[in-house]
Amino acid sequence: MRVPRQRDHLIVAGLMRRGDEILLVQQQGPRDAALFWALPGGRVEAGELLPEALIREVREETGLEVLEQGRLLYVAQHHSPTGYRWSMEKAGMSAQTTAFIFEITGWRGDLCPADPDGFVVEARFLPLAEAMDKLEAAPWRVMAEPILAWLRGEAGPGAGWFYRRQSGGREQLVARLGYTLQFPAG
Repeated sequence: MRVPRQRDHLIVAGLMRRGDEILLVQQQGPRDAALFWALPGGRVEAGELLPEALIREVREETGLEVLEQGRLLYVAQHHSPTGYRWSMEKAGMSAQTTAFIFEITGWRGDLCPADPDGFVVEARFLPLAEAMDKLEAAPWRVMAEPILAWLRGEAGPGAGWFYRRQSGGREQLVARLGYTLQFPAG
């Protein structure tokens, strides 16, 4: 039996609040159609632990130094049987991304993005309502739905969100794990 090849990606991101504001970064990768807003974060590099990657990614994308990492807010997993258009997946290779979103409760410094990849163009604390509007416009459900549910109080700490890309590139929520496992209708 032939086992399909798969590339796995680990992602970390952080939710940072300043009063009633949320820190977001505006970014655009080389294959993204337009700029969009997201939580600061990115890929875990080989040999890095999640907290180390979170500290590095936040520093690169915002200029801020993480002093205190809080709890794990949620995990989001996405599987694409045909890989991702933004990465260099080989033909016939699927891709799976698992993102760990943490609360960041202490930091210092001034906003000054220095993203070595050049994807982040701006970092800004935005009022909660405006931040939620910008997150709602994220190009992928896996980037928007879980954080919006968290911010609305609809998901508890440690929730899990599981997506699969369907034919035509559409993302489908396969399951949501909060305090009980929930499968969407249909």
